[in-house]
Amino acid sequence: MRKFSLRQQLIVPFVVLVIFVSTSIGWLSFRAGEDAVNTLAQRVLVDMVNRINTATEHHLTGAFIALHSVAPDPKSVPVEQPFSDNLESLEQRFWDASGLFMAVNNYVYYGGEDGRFIGVYRISNDTVQLFLRKPGARQREVYAVQKPGDRAKLIRAEDYDPRVRPWYGIAASQDKAVWSPIYNNFTKYYPTITLSKSMRRSDHKLAGVMATDITLQVLTDFLRGLTISKNGVAFVIDGKGNMVATSCNEVPFKMVGGKPALMMAGDMQSKLITESYAKVLEWKNNNKDLDTPLTGEYPSATGYGTVAVAASLLGDKYGLDWITVVAVPRSDFMSRVTSSLYNSLMIASICVVLALLVGLTTLNRILRDIRKLTNAAKRIGNGDPVSQLKINREDEIGQLARTFNEMEHNLRIDKLTAVFNRESLLAQIRFLKRRANQDPLEKPQFALLFIDLDEFKSINDRYGHDAGDQFLITVAARLKTAVRTTDVVARYGGDEFVILLKDAGAFSDVTAAEEKIRSIVEAPMALQQHIVNVGVSIGWAMFPQDGRDADTLMKVADSRMFDSKKGRKAAAR
Repeated sequence: MRKFSLRQQLIVPFVVLVIFVSTSIGWLSFRAGEDAVNTLAQRVLVDMVNRINTATEHHLTGAFIALHSVAPDPKSVPVEQPFSDNLESLEQRFWDASGLFMAVNNYVYYGGEDGRFIGVYRISNDTVQLFLRKPGARQREVYAVQKPGDRAKLIRAEDYDPRVRPWYGIAASQDKAVWSPIYNNFTKYYPTITLSKSMRRSDHKLAGVMATDITLQVLTDFLRGLTISKNGVAFVIDGKGNMVATSCNEVPFKMVGGKPALMMAGDMQSKLITESYAKVLEWKNNNKDLDTPLTGEYPSATGYGTVAVAASLLGDKYGLDWITVVAVPRSDFMSRVTSSLYNSLMIASICVVLALLVGLTTLNRILRDIRKLTNAAKRIGNGDPVSQLKINREDEIGQLARTFNEMEHNLRIDKLTAVFNRESLLAQIRFLKRRANQDPLEKPQFALLFIDLDEFKSINDRYGHDAGDQFLITVAARLKTAVRTTDVVARYGGDEFVILLKDAGAFSDVTAAEEKIRSIVEAPMALQQHIVNVGVSIGWAMFPQDGRDADTLMKVADSRMFDSKKGRKAAAR
């Protein structure tokens, strides 16, 4: 089974958890936003369709009001007023009517059955043109005028017969206002639709036709002014599929023989329009009840993904068979939701990085101290010397380090004399031996001094065990002052001490240490108000000359100590 370090066991679950939580929150937010967008998208599209219909029908209503202001419907007035085709009288009325809705219905005109014509075209408040063809005249005259009756500035004269225009013939046979098919404006060549109404004399014979225009460019400008979406499109088509107006930059007509001709929705370059038009045709052909707006989606084949579409009849109550269509790729609706998801993922990534930085900093500090404890435990197990652990913490690891130090101290240190114990001494000898085996070229050398106290038994017998213990404590303290800080003083047992002289490569090092020990340790000692003399017998052994393991070295040093003790006793006699 693969082993995982503590670092991996702590970091991997933490990182996985942070990423999982952040990703889950982001994904749930995305799905919630997606569901909300799917619910609201159709409402938004239907609202936009209704807005377009309302604005467009406002223009259509304006056309009826303009005509009604000149020739009111007999049913709407208490007393029927006979129609007069007097040009001067109509001129005054047309000035008023053309000023009602100048943005759309700024051109009101009349063509008589005898060829007479009069029209007032308000280009702006300061620019007005009068179109006039008097009875019997061959041409129509166009004037720039400032007020009714003004004929001061003639702009041009042109051939014109109102009776051959599309709007005239379609209304002449009707008793109500009717819309002409979409045609090209006579002067500007813009696609135009005209609302025309036949005018009858008191004997109900045709006097002529009165009309007002709606230039479809106005509707296109209105659609282009709408805020739809980045890739969305709104357009209006008539019952035959001709483009009436569109929000895209593509013009809804084409030039044929120098004049604009209507474009079919299916022939537009915008694939969103052509695809949506196909969806609308399907809706129109499969539904008898067209009063209910179309709402739905379809998969685009041109890279838009799923496209939401809404459509509704327009102008039905005004006698027009138009359809308003709004199509928006769902990705446009989801852009902010997707952006929020990306922001959530980015924030999650930042949180992961920050959490890792904070977590790794804290974890490294914890692992550093744990590593110290682990290494110290290994050294103790291998018998290697261990220095005091410097872990200054107030948490559980600090408590563990303090406990470890106490444990290590109790395992290695003799409780009475506070020097190393026998097991610790042997462990350190084994450590030096292993180091020698690992690096033969270094050839480390060391020596052992085996020390026995000559007067310990008599002091114990004479003054008691407490005095004996104090005697051992004092001797151990003197031994520590007699050697270097790198050397090891250990109590081997009872009144026997062993000193490990590290880096003692010559016999002179041993003799110098022995002399210094004797001079310090054998000084008279004050003990329970008595002065006692201390005598030491010392034996030595050197590594590797006298042996290559602890037992051999101890035996050699003990034998030499015993010889030294016999010599001292013999000399004392």
